[in-house]
Amino acid sequence: MSTQPASRTMGELIYTAFTRYDRRTAFIDGDRTFTYAQAAAGVQRIRRTLQEAGVRPGDFGALLGGSRPETFFCTAALYFEGLRVSPLHPENGVRDHRQSLELAQVQYLLYEEGRFDAMAADLAATVPGLTVIPVPILDPATASDTAEVVSGFSVLDRPVRVDPEADASLGFSGGTTGTPKGIMRSHRTMVTNAIYTIVDWDWPVENRFLVTTPLSHASGAMALPVLLKGGSMVMLDKFSPQAFVDAVEAHRITSTFVVPTMIYRILDLPQEQLDRLGSLETVVYGASLMDPSRLQEAIRRIGPVFLQLYGQAESPNLISVLRQEDHDPDDLVRLASAGRATSCADLTIRDDEDREVPVGEVGEICVSGPIVMSRYWQNPELTAETLRGGRLHTGDLGRLDEHGYLSIVGRKKDMIITGGLNVYPAEVEARLLEHPAVAQACVVGIPDRDWGERVVAAIVLRAGTEAAAGAAQNGAVLSQELRDFVRAEKGSVQTPKDLEFVADIPVTKIGKPDKNALRDTMAALLG
Repeated sequence: MSTQPASRTMGELIYTAFTRYDRRTAFIDGDRTFTYAQAAAGVQRIRRTLQEAGVRPGDFGALLGGSRPETFFCTAALYFEGLRVSPLHPENGVRDHRQSLELAQVQYLLYEEGRFDAMAADLAATVPGLTVIPVPILDPATASDTAEVVSGFSVLDRPVRVDPEADASLGFSGGTTGTPKGIMRSHRTMVTNAIYTIVDWDWPVENRFLVTTPLSHASGAMALPVLLKGGSMVMLDKFSPQAFVDAVEAHRITSTFVVPTMIYRILDLPQEQLDRLGSLETVVYGASLMDPSRLQEAIRRIGPVFLQLYGQAESPNLISVLRQEDHDPDDLVRLASAGRATSCADLTIRDDEDREVPVGEVGEICVSGPIVMSRYWQNPELTAETLRGGRLHTGDLGRLDEHGYLSIVGRKKDMIITGGLNVYPAEVEARLLEHPAVAQACVVGIPDRDWGERVVAAIVLRAGTEAAAGAAQNGAVLSQELRDFVRAEKGSVQTPKDLEFVADIPVTKIGKPDKNALRDTMAALLG
């Protein structure tokens, strides 16, 4: 452990947030409202529970909770006691949780009492060496032993000091098959992420943030930046378009994070509902590419409030950003981009020989800087391959234009090789989405005896369009129309050989199109 640590730790940064705003509102969850001081008292109460369980700095902890203030309190308490933190996704099943806990060698699991009791009991009985600790839903008025909490400083003990280079977080990558990758991030990396999220994003002065995705995951990464600036976190445990609109209006929400699928569903509401979103100043979106024409529609119907993030679990949220001023509704090319590199990311595009490619050429997106993970857990070979040359090789393919704007053309593993030629699914999808009948499009490659791979597409049609009505009577006509539409712009190689009209595109738990599932479905239908 270094004697003169060079930076702050996550525990110290959260301590700062909870000990300087006192009576401001920190969290709203239904009819419960926590001031900063009351939130500090809640953290301290969970810390005492951990201490009574015998935790020590350097132990491995995990948490399982929904979008409740207690979920963030648990995260804070684990950091304060010097534990490495592994959040479990609340929508995953017991088998996934068991696998994550065993891989991470977790010793202590905090869980939301009343919601995950049965699952926690199962995990306690089947994961060797695991201690499960229930965390009740707290009453803000009784979160502390004192009658009234005046300040967080008065109730919250300072965090245990740990080395900023020590492991702070072990999370697991998404995926539908195989063993997940454990992603290690240090305190220095996590602190950098929180601070540069404040620096590089367009935040409202008065920040009331609506939580629409799990607080243990996507929205949780935004909690600390909001709290460091004295903002409020408002819980929405279950997203629906109408619940979103109601919450924004009721709490005068000024910022939120959503995935593109959520925006599409919100846009399906009538304009009189969207007019209720007038308090919004910043809508952050990410996790998957967004259709530029739908984004154009969102800007015109909701307002110039959108900000796109690009990152991945190995370098979360801060590889690049398309700021609000870049969201020109008359520039679909710019709207299709992922913006420019953030101030904490050195972004380059490289070929298979790890050489930087010229501007405008496609290659693998690589990034270096203080936001990149430390390593993969217990996988030195994959770590060496992914971090070769001191750069994170993201597995995403993209290009930079002459102004430094990044366009993502797809995952390297999703690139389709048909007849010996490369097809980038994102570019075909972008063309399909320019057609007025298309609401969503997902392009994959399936095995083909003649071509090696065949380009196919799943299409969700816009509701209420004449084309959609016509497709119900004669889908072949619209299929040919869409193929001609792609061919005119992209040529025959990139034109899907087959299109299927579907009600929904399958998505993963974090809202990304599930291309593995779609590829299997399309192969079964068309193979």
